[in-house]
Amino acid sequence: MKIGIRTLKSLRNGQVLIEADSKEELEILNSQIHDKCGSQLEINIQKRRNSRLIIYKVPEALTTENAEGIIMAQNSNLNLQEGDIQTKYTFKTRRKTKNLVIEVMPHTRKQMLHNKLKIEWTVC
Repeated sequence: MKIGIRTLKSLRNGQVLIEADSKEELEILNSQIHDKCGSQLEINIQKRRNSRLIIYKVPEALTTENAEGIIMAQNSNLNLQEGDIQTKYTFKTRRKTKNLVIEVMPHTRKQMLHNKLKIEWTVC
């Protein structure tokens, strides 16, 4: 097949983890395994997860449902698009401040780390 396999590991649950050098090589390996083994093996290609960010000291009125809309409306300089931000949950610290955890795309993460967010009447 002429594929450069980086690592080949057997996992505890009976699965086999194969790492290759590029996505093209993974696709070739995927098609070869599917052609030879068919329904005997299940193939899962891992996907990268999005980064999570914590926004500190958000207002009390902010909820997980309305957070995405407020952030997109008040921070037009970030050029955010629908689906770039996904709110996960909020939590309170011992000092009774509320924090928000969001999941963002890689390009959105870079923009947010270099800017402060305006949320309602506070800068977070």
